[in-house]
Amino acid sequence: MPHKFRVEDLHRLESAERHRSMPPKRTLRALGLKRGMVFADVGAGTGFFALPAAQLVGQAGRVYALDVQEPMLDALRAKKPPPWLEVLACSESSLPLPAAAADMVFCCFVLHETEDPAALLREMGRVAKPHAPVVALEWAKIHHPEGPPFEERIHHHRAEELFLKAGLCFKRLEFFNPSQYAVAGFRKP
Repeated sequence: MPHKFRVEDLHRLESAERHRSMPPKRTLRALGLKRGMVFADVGAGTGFFALPAAQLVGQAGRVYALDVQEPMLDALRAKKPPPWLEVLACSESSLPLPAAAADMVFCCFVLHETEDPAALLREMGRVAKPHAPVVALEWAKIHHPEGPPFEERIHHHRAEELFLKAGLCFKRLEFFNPSQYAVAGFRKP
């Protein structure tokens, strides 16, 4: 059974190294996030991506920050996010959002922590508008001191398979650096 990120390590989610290796605003812009969009961040944690997303979409947009761990959500709420960022508890395979609610559905380093990654991706696809990007950032299947153990990492080809198993269309795969990649797909109408 995959392990969840430890709440005791919350400080690591905001580290300078993480900001350097994956600058949140630049990453989200590269994925296509724009002003006025509705963005769902699944496994939002303390808001590493959700808070910059709220700045990018502005008041005309909406951000849903979802996580299975209440202490993560409490840490995000303590940062006093803007009113267009809604913090919500969820389960691994059920998101409390209506179908076709989001212009982009996103998760970062969540699939490898999930009991059934295809079920989570299927649910992310349900929440995405047709043809809207469903994006998962993950750790490459390499031995590396940073990130989860090698055994828990998902090879990028396996991530593509999970998207297809979830009923999503595969769009692209991109490596941000040797140890982290993004896979994107979408749901047909």
